Amino acid sequence: MKRILASLLAIVVLSACASPLAKPETPQQALSSAAQRASQLHSAKFDLQGNVKMTFPPQLGQMFGQTGAAAGSLSLDMTGNGEAQFPDRYHAVINAKLSGLSVATEVIVANGKAYVKNPLNEKWEVSSQSSGLTGQLSQPDPLSYDQLLKNVKSIKDLGDTTLNGTTVHHYRLVPDKDKLIASLDKAATKNPQALAAIKQVLDSGTMTVQVWFGKDDHLVRRVSTDADYTIDLSQLMGSLGAPAVSASKLPAGSSIHATAHVVINYHDFDAPVTISIPTVG
Repeated sequence: MKRILASLLAIVVLSACASPLAKPETPQQALSSAAQRASQLHSAKFDLQGNVKMTFPPQLGQMFGQTGAAAGSLSLDMTGNGEAQFPDRYHAVINAKLSGLSVATEVIVANGKAYVKNPLNEKWEVSSQSSGLTGQLSQPDPLSYDQLLKNVKSIKDLGDTTLNGTTVHHYRLVPDKDKLIASLDKAATKNPQALAAIKQVLDSGTMTVQVWFGKDDHLVRRVSTDADYTIDLSQLMGSLGAPAVSASKLPAGSSIHATAHVVINYHDFDAPVTISIPTVG
């Protein structure tokens, strides 16, 4: 019996020596694995919600038809869902509420172009103004989150948690402005609207990102983006495609302050998804 116990003990000791406990991932290693896993995905479905709030000189609001207490502020709330085919296209149905008006829109982004279904006539149109300021602030981009994971200045571990039954890491990220813009610039033909939006945010304010991804499979389940920035009014007018405003109509040095919060939840990874470019007109 003693020999048997001694043999079992020896086996246990040898096994422990041969298979040392793996060191836990550092946040940097885990985030790198999540970015790599994201680049391997073919498709995913998503749900989104967000809001954008702006304040600006009342004179500007009056020029665009706002009157009374509403002049000088704008609020946009949205919810929606869709599917993405990585790396360059997605389809989404978005319900937006702007200044008390509710509008349902359908959007397809493919090969860097945005197509929007006109809710009045149900016809598809190429969205030439999708890169305007309001569109940039409110347009969720389910395609480029892997770039947010790869190009970070700092990482804060907020602790592991459970999301829809899956154990996930939860990190807060501050993007590295120069690296992020450079990486997105190389892929600008895929989504130029997203590139223009991120450039504008990083140049004039702050952006923070929170990400939740599987502890075991490293699949990103949720991305939350918060932006807070102030933009010179002349830049605002250019983004909206409006003509230059006379200095006599607006206070000198006028600016717009904006905050944006967008949350995208991902699920049904690599499920069959087909997104076709719509016929315009």
